[in-house]
Amino acid sequence: MELLLLAPVVFLSFTIQAMTGFGSIIIAVTLASLFLPIKEVLPVLVLLDFLLNSFILYRYFKFIDFSILLKKILPAMSVGFVIGQIIFNTVGAESKRLFGAVVVSLALFELYNFYKKNERPLSSLTALIFLFIAGIVHGIYASSGPLVVYVIGKLGIDRTTFRSTLDGLWVLMDVLLIISYFVTGIFNLATLTRAGYLLIVVAIGLILGEFLHHRVNERTFRGVVYYLLFFTGLSIVIWG
Repeated sequence: MELLLLAPVVFLSFTIQAMTGFGSIIIAVTLASLFLPIKEVLPVLVLLDFLLNSFILYRYFKFIDFSILLKKILPAMSVGFVIGQIIFNTVGAESKRLFGAVVVSLALFELYNFYKKNERPLSSLTALIFLFIAGIVHGIYASSGPLVVYVIGKLGIDRTTFRSTLDGLWVLMDVLLIISYFVTGIFNLATLTRAGYLLIVVAIGLILGEFLHHRVNERTFRGVVYYLLFFTGLSIVIWG
């Protein structure tokens, strides 16, 4: 029953990830948390996310902007990630209402920028703060996409470089999370079994996402995703 519930969630979220370069974890965790404990589904989703992004990275590795990835993103985000992991391993991630509030905040942030159409570049300090906060969120919920996407989106790179650079980041973050989950005992045989059953769903999502990447108006699609996150996150806050 658990896999039957997870399958459509994984299909939707990983199709969006393959198409846009972000969305798999935050969408999947948000929807899955409506019927499963967050700490139970996170290891499965992170492992699947790692496999999907590794495949995309293999195909589009040459399009990664390493200057952006290594100099502008990783330093601040890594510091926040360590803090987020400390919180995850001491306080935990099972407060669904807190997670719902994080999702609603991120969705509102994205919708504000979606309609404002602010083309002004970010200051170095603002970008640093956003990436630091993104690292904390990623360390706890593996779901920092909106903040990172906002920062990279201000750099004026094309959509293929944008997606490839994001994929490079997600692979690195996924590796760190998998190691952490393994060390703390969260990542186990049951995780591998669940992920194995869901691989076919991820593969179909990858094929569909690759097809849509060059054919769908990405701005309109992102708007739909942000509204989905907002209303789902709000339902979590209200009903927990």
